[in-house]
Formats: sequence, C-alpha cells, structure tokens
Amino acid sequence: MTMVVDLLAQGIEVPPLSSRQIAAEADAVLAEYAKRFGPITKPPIEIEDVTTSVLPLTFGFSDLQSQLGGRVHGAIWFSRRHILIDDTLNPDRFPDLLGRYHFTLGHEIAHWQLHRFLFLDDNGHAVLYGDDEMPDVICRKDHTRPLIERQADEFAGCLLMPEWLLRPAWRMLTGSNAPICDCRLRELVPAIEPIRFLIDADGIEVQPDPIRLMREMFCESLADQFAVSDEAMRIQLEYLGLFAE
Repeated sequence: MTMVVDLLAQGIEVPPLSSRQIAAEADAVLAEYAKRFGPITKPPIEIEDVTTSVLPLTFGFSDLQSQLGGRVHGAIWFSRRHILIDDTLNPDRFPDLLGRYHFTLGHEIAHWQLHRFLFLDDNGHAVLYGDDEMPDVICRKDHTRPLIERQADEFAGCLLMPEWLLRPAWRMLTGSNAPICDCRLRELVPAIEPIRFLIDADGIEVQPDPIRLMREMFCESLADQFAVSDEAMRIQLEYLGLFAE
C-alpha cells in the first residue's frame, strides 16, 4: 500500500482502533442499511448498495495498475467521494473474482468510514497538501501492511461477514457454536495432495500452507454464501476464534 499523501511527513498519525471499535463502525453502516432497506437476515451483504445508497460514495472500474503502477487493487478520492477498483477485479469480466472484488470495495469503504477525517475537514475540504488528481489512498497487494491498511482489512471483514450473521451460518455448517480444531478438520476435509508452490491471484509464486488450504476448503460453502473469497472467510473465522490448532 502506498499513501499518495504522506501522513507522517505532515505530522499526522493514523490513530489505533480496537477490534471492537472497528466492528462497531462496520455494524453502524449495516444498521443504516437495515433502517433504509429492511432487516438483514441472511448473507450476502449487498455491498454495492451499501456504497451508493447508504454512504455518499460512487465507484467504478479503471486500469489502475497501468495508471498508478504496481499491483493496485483499489483507490479512493475523499474529496470526490469516489472509489475506483482495478479492471482485473471487475466481476462482469471475471466472475470467479467476485469475492475479491467485494472485499476490495469493502476495504475502500473502510478508508472512508475510518480515515476520511485525516484528509477532510468538517466541510469536506482537503486538509492535507497533495495532488488533487491523485487518489488519497492507493491500495496495493503488499506483504507489508501498514496500520491504515490492516484497519481497512479488518473493517471489510466485519462489514461483509458480520459476526451476527456468520456465527449462525457456522452453526448450520458444523452443528455447533464451538470452534473446530485442525485435527478434526483432517477427518472432514478430503486429503490435499502435496503442492510444491502456488500461484496467487496476482501471479506471484508463494509457498503453500497446508493448514490454510485445509481450512479454506472446509469453509468454501460459507464463502459462497457470503460472496467472499475462501481466503477472506478463513481469515474472518480465525478472527472469531472458530478455527483452533
């Protein structure tokens, strides 16, 4: 992730937020959705409607990787209230990437909900010096995740997979509210053939983690229900303590 406006250089730090605070911010957005459109009783979360009908945002697609360089997934302009998602995640062109598109959109919403006050004053005017044509935050695929990106990831997980929807779905899948340990998963998940390496969604060779692969295979049906990637679902279940070693 690269910040186009260098917050630290301008004497501004991203404030820490607890997991409870981040989940509460996501729930507040969903509560406003429910107020306008009726109770949310089942997944998936209608993230596009949240973006444009609940929040004062617009979004679209563009070739961000060519325009901004590197493996860019999304970007946001706070003063314009506009989000762009890279063309490679357009679900109309690449339906298999619907989950990754949803998470990226949720991630950009997180920057609006959690971080816009760092960039805008109460009247919506920019408070930091920067290039008006460039986005305020560019979100890249990067193994080094600064605080502002980790917060946005956590918010996106809570927005797309809120605990109050995910725990009942887990109970339907497993027959219990309890976590499942990896030893039990080995009995439930078909054996995974050894893999020397994987090519991730960005074309990067990575070493496979058999535990992660097993957990993602187990929660694939949940990921489908919530219209997120298997990886995002695994991470959210781990966040809730529903996978145990």
